[in-house]
Amino acid sequence: MMTEETARKSDRWIPWMIVGFFVVVAIFDGIFVYLAGSTHTGVVTDNAYNRGLDYNATVAAAEKQAGLGWKIDLDLKDGSNLILKAIDSEQRPLQGAVVRAEFKRPTQDGYDFDVAMTETVAGTFETPVSFPLSGQWDVRVFVQWKQEQFQQSKRLVVAK
Repeated sequence: MMTEETARKSDRWIPWMIVGFFVVVAIFDGIFVYLAGSTHTGVVTDNAYNRGLDYNATVAAAEKQAGLGWKIDLDLKDGSNLILKAIDSEQRPLQGAVVRAEFKRPTQDGYDFDVAMTETVAGTFETPVSFPLSGQWDVRVFVQWKQEQFQQSKRLVVAK
């Protein structure tokens, strides 16, 4: 049996080390909770449940789109001019198509916008784009031609 006289001096501060460890863990947990709540950008999926229910329809539409054989080439020239070239499965331009581009910022909500594209030559569509912020942007183009629809997405990096 140990008495107070035979106990080592370090035995007195070991319980305080354990308490100190948990205090440090609690402080870091508090910092992480604060950062998680204060840096949320608000980017969430609206109606996630309903979008999940539409999964089979989405898969069917993607298969139909793949069967069209269209080729869409999307490019951003000089950081401010979006150019889309579209051809069908027989390498003919999609002349007279209706094209719309939708821009979303993947890291921050509130800056999304969309623009209509104008056909400059057969199968080539252009539009000037003014990005409110530099950085990453996701562009999704919607092409409608002869009762068929096609969409394609691309991630762009805009420098200012």
